[in-house]
Amino acid sequence: MITTHRTFTALLGLMLLIAAGCGSNAETGSQVGNMAPDFNLERVDGGQLTLSELRGKAVLIDFWDTWCPPCREAMPHLQALSVEHAADLEVVGVAIGREGKEAVAKFVQQRGLTFPIVLIDGEYKTAADFGGVQSIPTTILVDREGIIRRIWVGGQSKQEYAKGLQEVLGA
Repeated sequence: MITTHRTFTALLGLMLLIAAGCGSNAETGSQVGNMAPDFNLERVDGGQLTLSELRGKAVLIDFWDTWCPPCREAMPHLQALSVEHAADLEVVGVAIGREGKEAVAKFVQQRGLTFPIVLIDGEYKTAADFGGVQSIPTTILVDREGIIRRIWVGGQSKQEYAKGLQEVLGA
């Protein structure tokens, strides 16, 4: 009985140590003020998209999916911002794609979204690189130099996004 208790205690301690180390990526990849990690993801409309190719523009990266009500509510705001700030801002939707590429493509077409939509990689590496995106929507604002300036978790109004953009774009 004592051996079982010690084994359980040792395993519990080991699990806590492992869990404590799992969040360490957040310090290097996703915190405000850090360089945004690059990604290379498949576009829903074909081809690939990398974050590094957008350097020189501010980038609003939105992690979302088709089944998520706050994600769907945010899409008109993101579309409007992508049009209003087309010269200085690139909006990128990173679809979790739980319902598949076809469902994402249909969603994009039905809503007339014109900003790039990419599919998250199968192992969710991109979400992990950004500090382990825990919920959707999560929206990350990256400045022209590739530095993360804002992170929003949950649905936001267009005005809330605009405040962050004003800080980065000065507009």
